Amino acid sequence: MLIVDQGPVARLCQLYLGGTPQKIEKITGFYADVFLVKVGKLKAVLKCYRLPGQAQLEADGLNFLRKYSHGVVVPEVIAMHTPGETGEALILTYVDGIPASHALESPVSIDRFADDCTDLLLSWHSITRPIGFSDLDGREYKDFASSYKAFLASRVAWLKSNIAAQRLGLLLRERIISLAARFEQLPFGAESLPTLIHDDCHAANFLVDPDSHRLCGVIDPCHARFSHRDLDLFHLSDVRPDFKLLATYLRKCPQDDGLSTRLAFFTLFDDIKHAAATHWDDEEWLWRKVEKLESKLAVAPKIVA
Repeated sequence: MLIVDQGPVARLCQLYLGGTPQKIEKITGFYADVFLVKVGKLKAVLKCYRLPGQAQLEADGLNFLRKYSHGVVVPEVIAMHTPGETGEALILTYVDGIPASHALESPVSIDRFADDCTDLLLSWHSITRPIGFSDLDGREYKDFASSYKAFLASRVAWLKSNIAAQRLGLLLRERIISLAARFEQLPFGAESLPTLIHDDCHAANFLVDPDSHRLCGVIDPCHARFSHRDLDLFHLSDVRPDFKLLATYLRKCPQDDGLSTRLAFFTLFDDIKHAAATHWDDEEWLWRKVEKLESKLAVAPKIVA
């Protein structure tokens, strides 16, 4: 979609790319508006955020992930625009690829992408360190439970706030708060080492070459860090579940029987994070996730000490 009113985007191009854009294409995202621009022969990406602090987080995530993604392109930061008339923004190098979720339709290309994508994910998950699970803000914890309980505490505080009370029904909030208190009941296997995660790895954040349809790039690792691999796995079915990315991953690297219960827990509270940060609040969607998690907890396997 071409934008007639170039306005702030054109000024960012002048400031950081040295010219007026001949073409601007807008993609509306959850936390930011993304603009694909062409200034002379240069293609670049401008990502304009709605929330403060997101630009630095994503810049850090991109720089972190680039160290471990050999052979797959991760955008580089050209410049960071500080708050002002246009708000926070990152100016990024352009990756010549198309989101797999939009580009792939044939069973052959989908299966090949699923194979390439999960190979990359497994290579990330093979990168571990002896200690230190990071939270969304970069704080370090000695074990995953401690890091995730800190995350849950923030989500529960929001659910109890006046803001949440105005947006989500009382019964729904009470049920979700009750589920947060059941984190200790989640069936984990043996304690795993902190592993490299992307933290938003679904088919729209992996790019494929427009001609060959092979995996060529990765975008949007806002919270790439060392944590638990499950925080990647629950995202695999977020976009285009027909790609069967999770099933492909598990075929290559089987997990313990408690995985599906843990993923149901993590996806619910990831949605609460989004609800708190944005104006998204689909109660029907959240109720389905609550009921699914409650049913799984009712029959969850025993915790392995």
